[in-house]
Amino acid sequence: MLKSSLSAVQGEENSLGFEPKRVICVVMVDGLGYSNLTAAAGHAPFLNSRTSEKISCYFPATTSTSLSSFATGLEPWSTNFTGYLVYDRDLGQPMNLLSGWSSFEEGSAFQTGKTFSELAVEAGSSFHVVSAAAYKDSGFTGATMRKAQYHPANLVEERFAIARDLLRSERGLIYLYISELDQTAHAFGSQSTKWLNQLESLDSLVRNLVSSLPKDAAIVLTADHGVVDVAETNHVYLDNFISAENLTYVGGDTRGLQLYLSDAAEKGRFKELLDSQLGDSCYILEPKQLVESGWWGEFPDARYLPDLLVLARKSVALYHRDFAKKKSLLMVGHHGSITDAELSVPLMKFNI
Repeated sequence: MLKSSLSAVQGEENSLGFEPKRVICVVMVDGLGYSNLTAAAGHAPFLNSRTSEKISCYFPATTSTSLSSFATGLEPWSTNFTGYLVYDRDLGQPMNLLSGWSSFEEGSAFQTGKTFSELAVEAGSSFHVVSAAAYKDSGFTGATMRKAQYHPANLVEERFAIARDLLRSERGLIYLYISELDQTAHAFGSQSTKWLNQLESLDSLVRNLVSSLPKDAAIVLTADHGVVDVAETNHVYLDNFISAENLTYVGGDTRGLQLYLSDAAEKGRFKELLDSQLGDSCYILEPKQLVESGWWGEFPDARYLPDLLVLARKSVALYHRDFAKKKSLLMVGHHGSITDAELSVPLMKFNI
């Protein structure tokens, strides 16, 4: 999507058929899945009144994977953004690929593929990021938004005001990132009053931004993944039947656990155990099965790949409490699996 937007502001043909524009603002709403948006139609009348394409993010349905691919046009198997929490077998340590970086430079060194922000600047176009101040010098920004002009703003309303001004004055691309809906969904659920109120506010802000668009400007809106609400009674604890001593690490997300076994030769035995305990609530897969089925491609560097993946297919959230953070046990909204609700996101175009 960023590739087509960059081509459009450079007056070139593109795969999405975007018209040439002086400036395009790409709005990324974290956690606003296609199903989440349509289920709350009464709280987002403007967005739901517009034609929205239903597109898919990469697996796993998680921010680090989706946004790294969004920012580079590269598949997860090319960038090694194989999930949220992974394990580096060479270094013998876990990695948080979203917020676990020590510096901007560390993220930049990990993800060496060209970002669209770099390509834009090198081609003479401007590239602006409008996001929360905390992300300005983060490692994830180093991995995804190098050379961009960063406009920090902690209030969502302020971010939209900055984007409106840039749409009037700049040439090139604007990347407007909204993280708040995802954060609220994790804490309270995507059906909560708090989440629905935030969606109403977002709907109003997008409507106002669209209404002020100059003729030679455009807006594209999408998301990185959807969210599934899970009651605490539907939590599944793998530590009830797999001891921590049999595991090097448990990563991934709460609907897509990635298991790194202490002894890879035991993979078959643990797969059978998980199948017998979890039944049809989850898929138990090896990475090669995801490759064979087309969810993943071939990984040139397999050191981050788990031995097994436990992917929720019903309304469950998955934990191994010896590895899960206590705060994650309180979450209501979850994602990370391969269900339509998690993978499907909207693509909305305004004036393009």
